[in-house]
Amino acid sequence: MAQRYRLQHGDTTYAVETQGDGVVLVDGVACTVAPFGPSRYTVTAADGRVTVVSVAGSTPALWASTGGRAYELDVDASARARTGARAAGSDMTPPMPATVVKVVVAVGAAVEAGAPVVILEAMKMELTIRAAHAGVVRAVRCAVGDLVKPGTVLVEIDQ
Repeated sequence: MAQRYRLQHGDTTYAVETQGDGVVLVDGVACTVAPFGPSRYTVTAADGRVTVVSVAGSTPALWASTGGRAYELDVDASARARTGARAAGSDMTPPMPATVVKVVVAVGAAVEAGAPVVILEAMKMELTIRAAHAGVVRAVRCAVGDLVKPGTVLVEIDQ
């Protein structure tokens, strides 16, 4: 069964869809993906170019890194429903051990779903933690410079 992702890097968004048998469509262009090691994959484009991609985190907070650039992978809601992957709750947590480099929100601030709330750095990648839903920030439980681990509540948002 195909799974759909949005791959975000800065202001650029790519549509990614798994096709099975190691074939992935990126903006409609077929690529072949093969495991290369723990959390690492080779991606071969239709023109023969090969890229090594590292993946970190777990659904719904997945990150990919290649060529010194970090990409946020967002599983589409329809794919989450089909696969049973849980959506993020009201408490934002990091997908991997990281350092807080910026706290974007303050207690009492109104936020929209998907708005950045905390910026982390891990493995030389910038990771943006986004609001899972619209609401009001109830608590900010981290500060710039904090070392945080998966499961650490960073921000709480009331609906």
